Amino acid sequence: MVDFIKRDNNDLFKNPVFAFLFKNTRFLLLLRVAVAALFFYAIYYGFAYPGKENIFTGAVFWGVFWALFMVVTLSTFGRLFCGICPHGFLGKYITKHGLKKTMPEWMQNRYIGITLLVIGWWGIYYTFEGFWKSPFNTALMFGAMTLFAFILYYIYKDMSYCKYICPIGTLTRAYDKLSFTKLETYTDACKDCRTFECAAACQYNLKPFTFAKKNQTDDCTLCMDCAASCEAVKFKITKPAEQLSSKLKILSAEVWTYILIFASIPVSMGFAHGLNRSKIADEFIWNKTAAFFGMGDYAGGFAFLYAILFSLFFAILGLYLASKVLKKDYASTFTTLGVAFIPLFIFASLGHTLEMFFVKEYQTIVHGFAQGFGSNVEVEALAKRGDGWLNYFKLFKWIGVIWAFILLYKRIKLIDATKFRKVLGYFFASLMILFYIGLNLYTGYVFSTYGAKSMGHGGHSSHGGKPAYLKEAGDPQEGRYTQTRIDPGESFYFSLTDPGMKQNRHSGYGFGGGRPGSKKEVPTQNVWLVYGDINDKKHYRSSTQDTFYYGLNHQEKPIIEKSSRGQKVLGFEVPGNGYYNLFAVDESQTATERFYKVAKLEYLRGMHGAEGTYDPKIKQTLYQNHTKIDLVRIKDKEEESFFYTHAMGDTLTFQALFENRPLANAEVKIALQSGWTKTFQTDSGGYVSIQLIRDYFPDWNAFDKRFKQEMLITLQHKQDNTNYILTYPATYYPNTNDYQSYGYALLLMTLTLLIAGSIIYRFRRNRTIPFREVTVDAED
Repeated sequence: MVDFIKRDNNDLFKNPVFAFLFKNTRFLLLLRVAVAALFFYAIYYGFAYPGKENIFTGAVFWGVFWALFMVVTLSTFGRLFCGICPHGFLGKYITKHGLKKTMPEWMQNRYIGITLLVIGWWGIYYTFEGFWKSPFNTALMFGAMTLFAFILYYIYKDMSYCKYICPIGTLTRAYDKLSFTKLETYTDACKDCRTFECAAACQYNLKPFTFAKKNQTDDCTLCMDCAASCEAVKFKITKPAEQLSSKLKILSAEVWTYILIFASIPVSMGFAHGLNRSKIADEFIWNKTAAFFGMGDYAGGFAFLYAILFSLFFAILGLYLASKVLKKDYASTFTTLGVAFIPLFIFASLGHTLEMFFVKEYQTIVHGFAQGFGSNVEVEALAKRGDGWLNYFKLFKWIGVIWAFILLYKRIKLIDATKFRKVLGYFFASLMILFYIGLNLYTGYVFSTYGAKSMGHGGHSSHGGKPAYLKEAGDPQEGRYTQTRIDPGESFYFSLTDPGMKQNRHSGYGFGGGRPGSKKEVPTQNVWLVYGDINDKKHYRSSTQDTFYYGLNHQEKPIIEKSSRGQKVLGFEVPGNGYYNLFAVDESQTATERFYKVAKLEYLRGMHGAEGTYDPKIKQTLYQNHTKIDLVRIKDKEEESFFYTHAMGDTLTFQALFENRPLANAEVKIALQSGWTKTFQTDSGGYVSIQLIRDYFPDWNAFDKRFKQEMLITLQHKQDNTNYILTYPATYYPNTNDYQSYGYALLLMTLTLLIAGSIIYRFRRNRTIPFREVTVDAED
């Protein structure tokens, strides 16, 4: 053991700040406790708030841990994430008091972890779009993995879970070699050592004093236990990827990691999120395959599959041909030259990660953490899509390509062969790099030649003093609108989505608020007045309509007409979380009767980062006398959050009012987006109760808990030859019990398999205990 040593200038431990950050045991303990607390709190939060209103769980796991911290630190300091990982931190204490058995050889397989990552994460990510964005699914996955990890920590010694089973264990070991730091020891100080405190302190059963000689750190997770035990340990700054310029032992699993992760991220995203956004997306083989099998909804999964196949083809073929040209065995060529692929994923992901951080993730992370810890923070994104300086991040992938070529040149120099054979071998070994270059160039060609998919856009022009029954219709793709005469008695209603835009089942109104568009001064929300069927909305324009709304203080304000993307839309201010009641009144007259039509929308703003619950006063019913007819929703006692949403099975209660008095025997009709309708009648007090039916029956593997059923409630009353019509749009979601049952079943099945596996394992171990020879004395 060494108590003092004169440190080199490139030793980070020489700097007091870095020494404190990386070596101070108290600070590291507090940091790991804080990270573990955040980790488990995010899991709990995902179970407690499983709906889309929860952005905290996603901000922790998919915003901070992966990809921001993981990708950034892997390319700089190395396996820092493993050093603070809650699994490894708590696993050390569990292993210390565990059974300390040796992990079976069949489990000592590094392909287990990387397979779990590639298929369990990326395969599901592309195949079932949005699956891992679900807070509940994220919490369930990390909760199950944590339980599984703790069981293995307890049974096996040497932190074997981290080495072989952890989905990111092999990945971090593989990409750690690209960093510009390295943990090793001062070899001169270690020559006379007989106590080996650094090795004794390592619960991974590693020997830090051998790292320098081997030119690698094996499965070191930078936990720094060895650095705290002996001053001879150093954490030095090196040239980036310095150890890859010389001979070192590379595991074949590491090279497979480079290939599979490259296929899963840069290539798959190039297919699914790049080329699939072009106008000729349907012509690509993965989309044609999905259509052939009638699985168009899973086209992303086929894109992922083809990305894997193409990457494997070019990597394996290239390295195989290189081995033949160089006259070396394939296995050694595979590990020696395959290392050159290491920068492709890191730099392609680094550029994308940093760009998304400035455009989106910074804002999401801040709002998510503010939500999780009950604070009120409002921030804007650090950049907007289209900002010129963001193009610099697109250069990162080309830096990765150039670096890959440089690494391949350095690695092929380590092979004993003629110059001509090395030139040919270099070309063949670079086939996967050339494939990636071709993919990027082809993507640029496709978008410049055919363009991106048009999402459609709507628009309209002012009609001056035209009658209310002349409405706009037309083809938004062509930008031409004609006037269509409709029945004066046809109702109109509010929509939170532009009817000229492409509609989907995740758009709509919702009592559950959302994140509105915002100005720097006061955030605003856009709305449109529409008419027609819920599934075929058309712009409604009238010079006689009166639009206004009531804000949080129940004061009446006008709804302002403004421009958005060159179109006229309605907008209202939403300065805080709470209920906003919008109204539009339009009157028309025919030769025989008069129509008094009202459109109403109750909008609940739930802004992430602000307070999550509200004072009961906010639920006070709004009674207004601006319109002659009204339909007031009686709020449920359970509505205690700004992110409250209605679900299938809930009962909505309304009171119909005419001139602010209860309206009895009035007709109330509900129409769902699916086509189901039913008519009710108000009682003597003007009340009517409507139960939201379950109108969503997908296959179990296609269940989408974000499915939003749109509905339109219409109140009709006739008096003194005047038809009074009021519309009230809303949405509701599947009941939480519907999708949580899948999660509970999966968790129960996982626990059952774990328990059964443990029992079988113990049984087999007991059966294999060798017999003990017993000597018997015949005379006795």
